[in-house]
Formats: sequence, C-alpha cells, structure tokens
Amino acid sequence: MSRLFKDIFIQLLQDNDITAYKLSKVLGISEAVISQWKSGRQLPKYDSINLLCDYFNVSPDYLLGRTDEQANVHYENNVSGINFSNLIQGSGSVTVNSSSNDHKKLTGEETEILDIYRSLNIEDKSTFLNFILKIKKEKSS
Repeated sequence: MSRLFKDIFIQLLQDNDITAYKLSKVLGISEAVISQWKSGRQLPKYDSINLLCDYFNVSPDYLLGRTDEQANVHYENNVSGINFSNLIQGSGSVTVNSSSNDHKKLTGEETEILDIYRSLNIEDKSTFLNFILKIKKEKSS
C-alpha cells in the first residue's frame, strides 16, 4: 500500500463534495496550505492530520496511504473500559456504525453538540458516549 497523500486527499474532497475553500473555512486552515497538500508540495502537520481524519471520518493510516481501510477502529458497544492512561486526547479516530452511509449536513444543533463534545476531555467524552449508548439501548428495547 503506497498511495500518495495528495491523491487520497483529492479523492476525499471529491467524495465528500467539498471545495478547498469550504474545507479551509471549516477547519480554519488557509487555502494556500490546502493547495500545497493538493499539489503534493507539502504534507499536513500532525494537528492537521487529526483535523482531516476527524472531518472525513478516516484513520490516519488511510489518509497517509498505509491501508485501504478508511477507518480501523470501530466503536460498537461501550467505551467504559477504556484505559485512560494509555490514551492521548485527540489521537486516533472512531467510527460509529450507522444504518445509513449518507453524509448528511449537520444541523445547527448537531454542530453545537459536536463542538461541545470536542471541547471535553477523554473521560468526559467516554461518559457522554456511554450516555448516548444507554439512550439508544433503551429506545431499541
């Protein structure tokens, strides 16, 4: 597996129907930097890789061409067993299995929830996710 970052990045932009301009506004990254990524003249820095992985819901390994699997960590049941001492906040990505593969635009309320979630520390994120899973489980019962 040795696809180039620039090719993967361009494909993600196309697949998600987003322009470099819009992505720059959403992520707070200059269009010039995004242009450098698209041309292959520059690779994103660590923080930008995390932002891109979160935005496109892909793993760093996929983004960097190390695997064809877009996401390699699956969140299915419960996160209460996480050993917090082994985690670094903001590292890695989680895929939530969905009944629909559609990429829908977020509502204002969903965006606010996401902003709040992103501001939490890892333990509070775990509590938040467990709460949502509890509601989901109760609703399906």
